[in-house]
Amino acid sequence: MAKLRQILCSVAILALGGSLLSPGAPAQATPKASPGQWFIESYGIDKAWESTTGKGVKVSIIDSGVKGDHENLTGKVVGAKDFSGSNTDGQTPVGPKDTVRHGTAVAGVIAGNGSNLGPRGVAPDAELLSASMWLGSGGPSDAPSSREQAADAIKWSVDNGAKVINMSLGWADPAWPEQWDEAFAYAYKKDAVIIACVGNASQGATRAWSPATVPGVVGVGGLRKDGSLDSESTAPGIAVDLMGPAQKIPVPYYEGGYAEAEGCSFAAPFVSGVAALIRSKHPDYSADQVVDVMTSTAKPVKDHDQKKPVDPIVGYGRIDPVAALEGRPGKKVASAKDELAEWVRMHRRAQQSSKPGQDAIVDTADKPGTTSDHQPTPHDRNELPWFYVPLMGVGATLIVVGAVAWQSQNRRRKNATEKT
Repeated sequence: MAKLRQILCSVAILALGGSLLSPGAPAQATPKASPGQWFIESYGIDKAWESTTGKGVKVSIIDSGVKGDHENLTGKVVGAKDFSGSNTDGQTPVGPKDTVRHGTAVAGVIAGNGSNLGPRGVAPDAELLSASMWLGSGGPSDAPSSREQAADAIKWSVDNGAKVINMSLGWADPAWPEQWDEAFAYAYKKDAVIIACVGNASQGATRAWSPATVPGVVGVGGLRKDGSLDSESTAPGIAVDLMGPAQKIPVPYYEGGYAEAEGCSFAAPFVSGVAALIRSKHPDYSADQVVDVMTSTAKPVKDHDQKKPVDPIVGYGRIDPVAALEGRPGKKVASAKDELAEWVRMHRRAQQSSKPGQDAIVDTADKPGTTSDHQPTPHDRNELPWFYVPLMGVGATLIVVGAVAWQSQNRRRKNATEKT
């Protein structure tokens, strides 16, 4: 009888999801993929959910703003601030019509709750921070440049507990202003993983954009459903670290309902979600160790000849969430903080004579080539890449453009590090 009581007691503890669960393990039933989320099974996220759902990890989304009252994101946003000069709350998306919806869509990929057949995020129990900035032309006349907005948003994110930062945006110039040196170094010091898309070739990106080019940032390109390279949803360069799904990604639409998106804008938050899963399951891992297990366990990209450890087209390869969760960091891992410090020491010159301008613009669908009143030059405009995201069922397109704001002659090559 005593033995029976002991067994029943143990069963009760397990049924209640008690202390026998390991750190990072889901407290409730394992989540299920929502309709259309082909990548959940294809990339093994469903298996990853058996051990972690991202609980206890804050992910900051630096974008147009996350609409936290969307049914797919209810209760997910635990902190928000606007940096665009729009005097909003950070959960009111800002920007022109072609970019205002972008941040909400990105948020769904990371932490959507799956309600009403909406998407289930890669890290559905992660918490979100929303740092809204103006992506495109027509921003407040007295607003800081978009580069300044990004720098301030990064600092705010880590000061508010972000352990992963997603930046699905970019500037066509691979260089960056000196104020970014400080902002990114501060984030690395605070042990944050920063993940950014590298740009879409379909919209004119012939090389990786900043901030993916900043040392220590994980640059992400896009793959097709069949696992092959989606040459339209990536841009070449040694800033490319990992590849993720970039086709037919279900996302929440900021005005309500849902849509389907494409581009590396949505491969990046997939990787950010995986980083959150790792940080939840392995809270003892540093940011550098999280990046190490993601890159060292990546799979070769289908139909792509990866003869080098770090390929300029697909980086380390296709992210493997399950292998990354089960992997262990190397004895010696690359330090994002040290990489950036070394780059600054070697390449940063005296203050450039050129000045930062109002730097993010959008070429709208009906007026291609439209620029802001302040910047950039025609040469900059011709180099502008776009995030082009078809939104099925809503009769609209989502275009995010990162324009050149800072004219710098410095051109940076991302440090390639060896795995040991």
